[in-house]
Amino acid sequence: MSSDQQGDQKPLMQPFSVMEPEDKKESTYSNSKFEGKCVDPRLMTFCITNFVINVGISQIAPFYPGLAADKAGLSYSQIGLVFSINPLGSILFSFVIGSFIQVWGRKKCLMIALVVQSSVQILFGCLNFMTDNKALFFSMSLISRFFQGMSRSVYSTVTFAYVPIFWPGEFQKKLAIMETMTALGLLFGPMIGSVLNYAFGYSIPFFVIAIFFLCAEIPTYTQLPPDSTMKSFEKKKKLPIGKAFTSIKVIVTIMNVMSITAGYTYFNPFFVNHMQSFGISENIAAFILTIPAIFYIGMVNIIPKIGKYVKKTFMMSLALMICFSGNMLEAPFWGEGNTLASVIIGLILVGVSQSFSMIPSIPQISEFLAPVVTDPQFKNNLTDMASALFIMSMGCGSLIGPLLGGSIYDGFGGNVNLVESPSQELIDQEREAFRGAMICLGLWQLVAATLFFFFGDGYKGWSDCCRTCQTGQNPSKDEGQQLTKPLNDDTSDDVMSDNDTLSSEASVGNDNDLLQGPPKKTITIRKEAL
Repeated sequence: MSSDQQGDQKPLMQPFSVMEPEDKKESTYSNSKFEGKCVDPRLMTFCITNFVINVGISQIAPFYPGLAADKAGLSYSQIGLVFSINPLGSILFSFVIGSFIQVWGRKKCLMIALVVQSSVQILFGCLNFMTDNKALFFSMSLISRFFQGMSRSVYSTVTFAYVPIFWPGEFQKKLAIMETMTALGLLFGPMIGSVLNYAFGYSIPFFVIAIFFLCAEIPTYTQLPPDSTMKSFEKKKKLPIGKAFTSIKVIVTIMNVMSITAGYTYFNPFFVNHMQSFGISENIAAFILTIPAIFYIGMVNIIPKIGKYVKKTFMMSLALMICFSGNMLEAPFWGEGNTLASVIIGLILVGVSQSFSMIPSIPQISEFLAPVVTDPQFKNNLTDMASALFIMSMGCGSLIGPLLGGSIYDGFGGNVNLVESPSQELIDQEREAFRGAMICLGLWQLVAATLFFFFGDGYKGWSDCCRTCQTGQNPSKDEGQQLTKPLNDDTSDDVMSDNDTLSSEASVGNDNDLLQGPPKKTITIRKEAL
């Protein structure tokens, strides 16, 4: 490597769908004016907007199904399709977003995405004026949700692309903050939407968010550097995502995340209808639906402490078992005891299971990718690949969950109107349909848990946990935690910088990465010294 090249290094961690900056100084030229500030306005803009985008996606869960089923005449299968079309749009557009970034630039893509988000929120807010025409109502629901998913994919991809450019030394920390805001938006959206709907009517929640997106154009335009100063790019660096699917461990881990995500989104199309069988209004049902979010947040501070004593594979295996238990309690498989208390206890367990799975997922996938991705040039990008697979897994769970749930619920005869003094026969029919749908979800999760236990090293995590309980000693460190080796030899690249060492550790699945905060500085040992 020449001296010129050494003096002009690129940011180590590159997102999975963007181009590599050719000149680090050029792409981070404006960072100096943000130094010393307690809160970086760029990060605040990204986080708040990301939170609101995800609120806009999930806020329809409490009140849209009632409008669609009772006034527009949609079946719960069709309602499930409306819920699922959003992540489908996000997944499909993620394959071509890189081309749009190359043509338009990052900043322009963000601003266009915000305009699209505002437009689809207004369209969705006008659906209550279309209930007399079922075909129009259904088609406009699908169109608005699909474009909402597309624009969400653009915003998430581009903001994640800015992270290693604006904060090259704090990639993991900033990424974790943004992912947390994503989760909080999805989890608290139903409660926020229900409050606004109850206080001001159906359209106001969507119009408020639409106005926010238009206002967000201002900080996006003023805080981000012009695209003209950031166009010195090399060819898009494509990570070998396909190689991940040659590893059975990666595949079953993806299934784990999908099953956990579906455990929360599966009943979104028909949860309010089930609550009405207990005489509970949709507004109160919305608050009940936030129970998993509350317990997820409560567990976030506890999981890192648990992670010091057990392996990630144990936590992810346990997560599926907890989620399975929670869903079975929501609608007891033995056919009796289907009460409001059982639903609430089940939702609590679902929220707890989310934290046990989501927090260790990215480092665990990174660890499983290490022996699969052997090309040295990608060794420092394993965390990027793991993040991409994690987002894809959550998207697939959000896609399959409501679509499958609504269809199965309909198949068991749950499409009944319980709004106005329903007979006991209709109530029993709905509860039986809910029980049958949840049992099907439980069977799916049981299969995923079995596969992860035997093929995803889940059994190793359980055996280590049992050994820890017997001996009182902490489990052995995962491979890759104890030593960081350079990827090449006989060149100046052998000696990594501090940032290289930290990112390499994160890429092989260091527990300290997400479970215990930033990793400590370690000593890099030359291969020839070994």
